[in-house]
Amino acid sequence: MGDYQRLLTDADADVQHNTLDNSRQNVYYVKPLYNCHKITFASSILFFILVFLFIWVVPCNVYPCVKKDTDITWDKTLNGLELKGRMHLVGGNLIAILRGAKWGKTQGNRFPPPQGGGVIALLGKTGEELYWLPLTALPRYIDCSVLDLVVNGVKACLVVGEGGYIAALNPITGLVEWKVVANKKDHLPQPHDVDVPLLIPDIDGDGLRDLVTLSRYTSGHHRLIFISAKTGNVIKHPSLKPECSLVSDLTYDFRSSTLFYTCSNKITSKIESYKLSDIKSTYLNSLGQVLIPDEERKRFEERNNFAGEHKVIVSNNGTCPHDCYVSVNVTDSNNKTIWYYHSDRTYIMYPVPLHFKHSITGFLLKLWKWNTPSEKQHSSYDGVTVELIKERIVLITFNKSGIMHVVNASQIDIIQLCYDNECQPHLSFQTQSALIADLSGDGTQDLVSYFVTYKPSTEDPLSAVNEDSIKDWVLESRVKVVRLEAELPKLYEAVSTY
Repeated sequence: MGDYQRLLTDADADVQHNTLDNSRQNVYYVKPLYNCHKITFASSILFFILVFLFIWVVPCNVYPCVKKDTDITWDKTLNGLELKGRMHLVGGNLIAILRGAKWGKTQGNRFPPPQGGGVIALLGKTGEELYWLPLTALPRYIDCSVLDLVVNGVKACLVVGEGGYIAALNPITGLVEWKVVANKKDHLPQPHDVDVPLLIPDIDGDGLRDLVTLSRYTSGHHRLIFISAKTGNVIKHPSLKPECSLVSDLTYDFRSSTLFYTCSNKITSKIESYKLSDIKSTYLNSLGQVLIPDEERKRFEERNNFAGEHKVIVSNNGTCPHDCYVSVNVTDSNNKTIWYYHSDRTYIMYPVPLHFKHSITGFLLKLWKWNTPSEKQHSSYDGVTVELIKERIVLITFNKSGIMHVVNASQIDIIQLCYDNECQPHLSFQTQSALIADLSGDGTQDLVSYFVTYKPSTEDPLSAVNEDSIKDWVLESRVKVVRLEAELPKLYEAVSTY
């Protein structure tokens, strides 16, 4: 606005008027425009019309005008449920597994009791619930990228649950495409206590890469289970060595087409092997020539903790909440430490590499820090203890000049209930609770993050731990979507340096 000043004196406001000479009549008229004036006037009008057309009309005729979706930042609360593991973006849907509340109120009859669980799908752009799929077994793991099976134009999701449950799920419709069931003709029990299956070359000739996992029965009676990724049928189920009272750590070597596993008993523990060529099948003649894409080989290598020229190393030690600590070391291209962090009673989830436009890279760290006062660490009712946790999201970014910024992006309070070693929310279920994805389809990266907490019925949960109080507590899972890349400049302006 202009610099307005008040008048200093009344004289300043005087206006000098010229005295009219009434002795002579004056006639005023508008002079006609010359031709050059007319042309100039018409040209100026035409110019403004053309500017309007080129700015507002022509772009929508030549190129389709896309309306920007502004409803991409949302916050969704799921009551009585605990989200588990990583969320997957498939066909615009966010897919996740969950289980019911172990204490407090539940969500009625639309979901199984605490020992059950299921799969949920949310619309990525709005958070709207698309479907719920209750499962007969508590789900432990979901992966929507490993299977070659394509349904509705997208890959099916592999779901693994308790009691040997393995199934392929259509992520668009929520229907189960197949479920592994033991062949009655073989007189074998249902697969039991299975690991997450590994991807192997096609061994049944249906054109899709297949799966293999360990199935543990009684001591000395364990088996490998080869599964068709197309139908879920058990292809082969060879027995492992009877001296193996326990089997674990199944891996697959792509170069030698060999499976390796650890065979343990009361005396020794050693590595055993099983070659895929041992399977009697006409489809394995050229197995050694099968080329495995690099992205699949990386699935079984060490987690990629690189972003540009920088690397982050997270070391969690001890047993949380009372006897644990974490250290974080960020190094540059010369392996020189440029940022270090250490904290007691703290756990950091899997780092998420960041790759933004304009050569901006970095890492996202989500950490839990237990803050329960020492004098109230044993506040409990009937063996149920209460833990207070601070959850923070820390962003470490580098621009193309290598300048580093470290900020706290968010901080929330979490209330955890525990009985012996069973806690809710469970730490192991939250280690992949952050996802970077392009939900809006505009080429920018969005942050999808969730946290789980109990909502107490009183302001001070530590002083009101009793039967009546816990019965009124509500378990909440909250999913938040933030346009991280678009909001990054504002974030660095608003948040103080960590």
